[in-house]
Amino acid sequence: MINGKTAVYGIIGNPIGHTMSPLIHNTISEELGINSVYVPFVADDDLDSIVRGLYSLGVKGINVTVPYKTDIIGRLCGVDPMAERIGAVNTLKYTGNGYYGYNTDILGLDRELADEGVALKGRHVVLLGAGGAARAVAFLCASKEPASITIVNRTLAKGQAICTDICDYVKKAETGMDISGIRAVTFEDTGRLDGEDLVVFQCTNVGLSPNDNDCVVEDKEFYSKVSVGVDLIYRPSRTVFMKRVEAEGGRAYNGLKMLIYQAVCAYEIWNGITVPESVIAKTEKLLLSDL
Repeated sequence: MINGKTAVYGIIGNPIGHTMSPLIHNTISEELGINSVYVPFVADDDLDSIVRGLYSLGVKGINVTVPYKTDIIGRLCGVDPMAERIGAVNTLKYTGNGYYGYNTDILGLDRELADEGVALKGRHVVLLGAGGAARAVAFLCASKEPASITIVNRTLAKGQAICTDICDYVKKAETGMDISGIRAVTFEDTGRLDGEDLVVFQCTNVGLSPNDNDCVVEDKEFYSKVSVGVDLIYRPSRTVFMKRVEAEGGRAYNGLKMLIYQAVCAYEIWNGITVPESVIAKTEKLLLSDL
């Protein structure tokens, strides 16, 4: 029951009506008996006023979605080092000095990969797209010491820009990855990629509902080299990309577990707890029934 001691959390973005985050967070709170409520806030572009207002009202934690994940950084008291490298945050934690930012999108993907037994060390990794999602995934992959990272994008310069930043990160962090294996190509080169055991991340919105029949790569030779395909899209639950990976004998996963785990990571950061696996499983079941 909501009362005078109820902690308030929420998500800001525009549009926001499609978000499934309230279902995830409120389910966790209900299961754990934590007196909190999570609500969506439709935001405008006045981020200074939004952050000041939420902070002055004592909102304990905020998730941030498009289009504010980058612009909001300048309004925070601090940012987690990995989120700073990525250049995007999606989780804000209330502190005595202001909100502190994290990127739990990437933490969520890391937990999904671990959950599915997908290891990246020594593997040839391919990212389809060069937007904000691909940039975040690229940093996660680089931290796992793959044999190579190839970014595939229609505009070569965008892929090359991410490669430059990833190379700088690898050199400074001394991750052990050889930067000569980091490169960008266009979609015309997908059939000529090195390796026969590719781990591919589909980081574009191609195939997102209602455009269920679209696919970012058509080349059958490309799919014959894919061992694991991870589509960050979760609606539809099986994209054309996933179906083509499976048709050639590969394993395919959507972004639903990433969505759940990024929320779980945010919840754990805000509350200083570990969410039990049984609660995560129940939350996933509810989400599947809602898709």
